[in-house]
Amino acid sequence: MSTRDYNHIIYSETDSLREDAGIRDSISSNISAPLFGETNPQTRYLQWALAIFTMVLSGTTLIVACTVGTDHNIGLHVFMSLTLIGLTVTTTILALWYEEGDLHPKFLYILYSQTALLVIFSILLFIYFGMEKSKHTA
Repeated sequence: MSTRDYNHIIYSETDSLREDAGIRDSISSNISAPLFGETNPQTRYLQWALAIFTMVLSGTTLIVACTVGTDHNIGLHVFMSLTLIGLTVTTTILALWYEEGDLHPKFLYILYSQTALLVIFSILLFIYFGMEKSKHTA
């Protein structure tokens, strides 16, 4: 091979490395952008309303768990409260990751299902604590 052939190989590899670096730079500059594009305002308002409702319901359930019937079954109250806190924290983290664009859109269904489970668990705890209160007051 001649010197010209070697120079051609060196320059073509250098050009491809520059192109790769350019692609990496353009990808890294778009990391802060959402992965799946912007959401419309109605969807965003619905997500915020659902988040506020869920947080209020979870907070109220925690207050009820700490105040109603704590003289009986304190261990069960603590266990259910810790379970509710754990479920709330993981749902909140998943929602924040989704909002930042770190999660693929298919994880939205997991987020909605986990939020539904959190609401169902809170309602279940309200029913349990209400039944426990009526059982001990009667």
